[in-house]
Order: sequence, then C-alpha cells, then structure tokens
Amino acid sequence: MNLPIRTTTFRMPGNSQPSRRYFLRYAAGGLFALPWLESLSHAAHGAELPGNNALPQRYAFIYTPNGYNQQTFLPRQEGRNWDLPPALTPLAPVQAHVSLLSGLDREFVPGTGVHAQCGSCWLTSSAPQETLDGGFPTNTTLDQMLARQLGVDTPLPSLELSCNDFTNRKETKYFECISWYGPGHAAQTEKNPRTAFGRLFGRPDGDVLNQSVLDQVLGSANRLSARLSADDRVKLDEYLESVRQTERRIQAAERAASRIAHPPFPEPVGIPERRDDYLRLMGDLIVHAFRLDLTRIATLLVDPERWDSPRMFDGVFDAPQNHHVLTHTKGDEAKEKITHIDRFHVGLYAYVVQQLAGIAEGNGTLLDQCCVVMGSGISDGDKHNYADLQVLLAGGLVRHVGYKQYAGRRPLADLWLSLAQRSSLQIDRFADSTGTLSEVASG
Repeated sequence: MNLPIRTTTFRMPGNSQPSRRYFLRYAAGGLFALPWLESLSHAAHGAELPGNNALPQRYAFIYTPNGYNQQTFLPRQEGRNWDLPPALTPLAPVQAHVSLLSGLDREFVPGTGVHAQCGSCWLTSSAPQETLDGGFPTNTTLDQMLARQLGVDTPLPSLELSCNDFTNRKETKYFECISWYGPGHAAQTEKNPRTAFGRLFGRPDGDVLNQSVLDQVLGSANRLSARLSADDRVKLDEYLESVRQTERRIQAAERAASRIAHPPFPEPVGIPERRDDYLRLMGDLIVHAFRLDLTRIATLLVDPERWDSPRMFDGVFDAPQNHHVLTHTKGDEAKEKITHIDRFHVGLYAYVVQQLAGIAEGNGTLLDQCCVVMGSGISDGDKHNYADLQVLLAGGLVRHVGYKQYAGRRPLADLWLSLAQRSSLQIDRFADSTGTLSEVASG
C-alpha cells in the first residue's frame, strides 16, 4: 500500500530564511502536510539547526499471538551476516536495519490461563511475584512509561491500535490488551482505522474547552493557593497539573491542526475487507503519526491470544485458518501453515520499517529516530513456552547486532530496561530485570 504524498517546491522571497509562519500560511492552502521540521521551529528564533540528537524519539511495539514455528523462524548462525529463515524472508529489503534477539525469558505465574498472560504481561513493569491484578502481574507497561516521558508535548501521548476485528467476545481483555496504564487498567484500543484516523487528524473542538476557560481556572486557583493548608495545596497542585496537561494537549492539537492542512492520505471508510490491507493501513497510521509528531509511542496488536475463530489470510490461503488450533496440531502440514502465518505477520513489520526508512528527517531518515519492536509472549504455541522468546528490533535507537541468541535464562525485562534507559527514563530496574543489554541499546 504505497500512498502518494503530494509535495511541491517552496520559493522564498529573496534570500530570506524560511520561517515556520511562512510555511504554515502556505500549508493553509491545502497543498502540504508538514512533518517534524526542525529548521522551521528554530529558524524563527535565529538558532542554529540541531543535529539528529535534537529530534524526538519514537517507539512502536507490534504484538503477534500464539508464538512462532521455531523451526522456520530461527536463523542458522548468529551475527550480522545472519541468514533469513523461511518465516523471515519478507525482511530481505530491510535486513540491514533489523536485529533478531532470541533466548529472552518471561516467567509464567500459575493461577491464570496460560495464554492470558502472554500479551497482557509482555510489556509489564511488574515482576512475576507482583500479582497486583488478581492473579495477573499486570502493571504500567513500558509503552505507557515511555509515553509519560516522551509524549508530554504531542496531541496524543500514545496510540493503541488493534487489528482484532472479531465481533464475538470469546475472551477477556487479558487476551487482547498489551498496553496498560496500571494494574487492571488496560488502555482502550482503536480497531477501526476510520476512528483512529479521526483521533489523529481531527480538528480540536474549541467549544469543549478553550484557552480563556483554562486561564480563568488557573488564575482563580493560584489566588486560592495562599489561603490553603499545606495538604490542600498539594491536592490543588495535583489538580492544576492535570489542567496544565489538558492545556498542553489542546495547544498541541491546535499546532498540529495548523501544521497539517490536509492529512497525508484519505480518511478510511472503515475496516478493509482484505486482511493484508487492514494491517498495512494500521501500519500507515503509525508511520504518519510519527512523521507528523502527533504521537511518539504506538502499540499494535495484530491479533489476540487464543481466540479460536478462523481468520482469512488473504493471498496466503484459500480458506480461513484457525491460528491457535494450528499451533496445537501435529504434522508437517500444520507447521507449514504456521510458517505462512508467521511470514504474513513479518511482512507487516517489514512494511512499517521500510516506510519509516523511506522518510527523510534531519540528517537521516525517520527510522533513525525510531525503535520498532515485534514479538510474541510465548515462543512455541504448542508447548506454551514462556522461555526462549524472539524479538525483532529495528531503528536507529538500537544497535544493529544481526541475530543474537541469549543463553542462561536472560529476562525479557532486560531488553525493556535497556529501551527505557535509552529514552532517558531514570530507572535502574524493570520487572524482573537483572541488567541491561548494552550491546543492543544504551542511553
């Protein structure tokens, strides 16, 4: 799905430096959707143009269910010159940008369904013994921690998408939610591309809450503060901070509306009929949300865990397939079908990476300021194995190591801690981490 972006040539009067106001006025004509352009924001202040270190970091997490066919997913040798096994062949155009980590472990906590923890605890910040949500060790997930750090000045602190278009409600939220604000509080996902498009590119509604109301609230509260007790001032400060956050969101949305005269592609009519079109459209939403700095954190659930409903994989099979059941079916035919499904999902990952790599930003590309992750909460779906997990990594925020196999039960949380510190989060532990993967990511 290669969607053209209409561009044009800017002609500045004389030799003057382009200002952001000039480009915004030009954009108002409906010809151009401005991405993150450091030259515009700094030129107006007469500052020197920054290097790539001044550009915002972005993180995307793509989750696939039910594990992978280990026989066709793992390369034959480690290192940068790794071969692409059958399930990973879609990575060929972007292999130079991608690393595969294997041998990372999570610990299953007895007392809940074996699939229920796979996705819900994939990014969790709680160690296995911290069952804060009934029997589940769910807690604030890495993406939400990153959103609090990196998403302060964007219209959306984070974007949670799901391609689970099944209308039946066969499972609980623990099977289809990978992003959590805290124990028991899952982030609601957008499944309809049209709705997600509206959240990203819709105009702020000034009638709901405008600047004058915010100014009045802040002014009255500040006058009241001097008459309050210390405890009440703490409560008031918490309230004022929530008001300030609302103000920042509105201002960010207004700035985005000024920058983006027209969205980068037409508004979707709904969920596409073909599965591959659906996945790529969701991928496009993430790519352009990053490109236009509408959010810097995104998660995408490709499909929920276990959901025993047949799914059509267009262009791969002639009839719908039950992914979960296939993982528990013996024989070469079932294994081959799983490989095809793995390849189908890896194709989405390769598409997102390729799109990011094709967009210029700063001195390089948008991918240089991204970390794109894909993985599953179990390695082997038949054995329900929480150990030896595989994770794909791409982008300039992580070091390219090719294929790396860890031994000795290295926690998956070590990777999440590494990414958290790479984003400048001031933490020295994440869930059951034992240290960072310095060869992959460091601050």
